[in-house]
Amino acid sequence: MHITFYFVRHGETEFNRRGRLQGVCDSPLSRNGVRQAAAAAEALSDVYFDRAFTSPSERAMDTAEAILRGREIKAVIEEDLHEFDFGSLEGTRFTSHPDEIRRYYENRDFSGVDGETKGRMENRVREVFRKIIHQCEDNDRVLIASHGMFESFVMYALIGDTERTYEKQCEENNRDAYPNGSIMIFTYDDGEYRLAAKPAEPMDFKDYIQPKHVSFYYVRHGETLFNRWNRMQGSSDSPLTAAGIAQAEAAREALKRIPFTAVYASPSGRTRRTAEIIAGPHGLDVILEKGLKEVNFGDFEAVVRDSWVKEINERHMEERWDDIGGESMADINERISRTLKTIAAKAKDGDRVLLVSHGTYYLNLLHHIFGIDRDAYFEQRRRQGRQGMPNGGIFTFDYDNGRFRIRDFMVSPEDFRD
Repeated sequence: MHITFYFVRHGETEFNRRGRLQGVCDSPLSRNGVRQAAAAAEALSDVYFDRAFTSPSERAMDTAEAILRGREIKAVIEEDLHEFDFGSLEGTRFTSHPDEIRRYYENRDFSGVDGETKGRMENRVREVFRKIIHQCEDNDRVLIASHGMFESFVMYALIGDTERTYEKQCEENNRDAYPNGSIMIFTYDDGEYRLAAKPAEPMDFKDYIQPKHVSFYYVRHGETLFNRWNRMQGSSDSPLTAAGIAQAEAAREALKRIPFTAVYASPSGRTRRTAEIIAGPHGLDVILEKGLKEVNFGDFEAVVRDSWVKEINERHMEERWDDIGGESMADINERISRTLKTIAAKAKDGDRVLLVSHGTYYLNLLHHIFGIDRDAYFEQRRRQGRQGMPNGGIFTFDYDNGRFRIRDFMVSPEDFRD
């Protein structure tokens, strides 16, 4: 089993700011701590988390909440992710007992003041991660919101820095080993933990790029009434015709042996119905993704193309619809990029993902993601005797370690070969 952990130390608290020892006792995030949690959230915004766990301390829970705001998951409170117990020194200023506190810190043993011992902390760290791993699935990405001393024991007891080399290097360079709001990445592989990225403040954070291959199958919806009547159809919708249903069924037959792990569709009725037809044999629910919606053509929605051929073609070339109540090229490109990046982030290594969307969306995807000129594309397809974007057509591309690459341009279901 492979798991990637993103360990975040909580943001600065009032006790941190005032120089007080803070373990099992708690104090709220300071204003700076709230900013640090927000910065960690921004740094991790492109990381998809399958699960999240937090210490029961408010400072850690608030940090986790900031990172997960707007996401589909909530952090599970795990009691044993709490900070080291500093005994009767809890809440004490560092400056009031500097020699005593330094001695306890160096030995990692606060039993002399009724606190936690090094051995007990080591066991707690190992056991809590054993418990967390038991709740995970292969290739999960897991957020952990916890504490500084706890993090040092992760380094020591799990990752195996028994000489505390990392902390000594930080001390020599006069830098904090585990800054507030910092992010550390480590992995678990069948019983072995490895450090993937040392603790870094959000501004310095670079995600650990895991080897990951995802295969995408993009299908244009079947023919609709507006397609048949040659009307512009973007954010507007019309139902599939009998021919459109047959095209969706042909795509289903072409793709029935592909072991899809997820099916995403634009929420328009024509794409949703196409996706449901294709997904039927796979037993998968269709996930409606607004980012896959067709381009909004503004005032040209439902207009008969024949009456405006020249202007429509010019607007298609420039993707300029915002001056008539639709989308701009910048809006379209941002939406496509964000949607593909999010879906790729959610997928796991080896996944096969079905996307059901639209014709103009496909052309913009080719241009924005792969740099393919619209006119040049149609000319090439014409020379090959193929349609550029047939209803029910299938386009395949891959995601490899952060990059997208084309496998084959869109072809009719009858011509599809995986």
